[in-house]
Amino acid sequence: MHQRDFILRMIEQFGQLLIGLRKMIVGGGGDREEVESALQKGSQEMGFDLDLVRGFSLDSLVMLAGSGGEIQVDRAWLMAEVLLLDGLQAARLGVADTARDSLTKARALYELVGPEGAMLVGIPEIKERVAEIDQALRSL
Repeated sequence: MHQRDFILRMIEQFGQLLIGLRKMIVGGGGDREEVESALQKGSQEMGFDLDLVRGFSLDSLVMLAGSGGEIQVDRAWLMAEVLLLDGLQAARLGVADTARDSLTKARALYELVGPEGAMLVGIPEIKERVAEIDQALRSL
């Protein structure tokens, strides 16, 4: 119960930031530097460094999302959301390799969150996010 409350508070806290970033990227607003700055600032506020996450292998990223062998659903979900936005921004800019890398990592993290995350109010349906990633990957 405590973890669920914590996750819901995090979603509420960072939800507006993520929504704003999504609108900026998907809507085509914001220049490259503005979006990059917002992604960096948001990831730091969420407790991780986007540049490090971008550079991690999938295995390292899974270790970062976990603690003591267990996946921290909140952390994995937040990293997945930021990596999804990062991948969408890279695709928008025509940087296919970067887009593919971030989207693939986001997809793996969403799969880690899996059904446990889908049962929490406020977390977007994992299947919808994975479908969005698959569509973006096909478009690259």
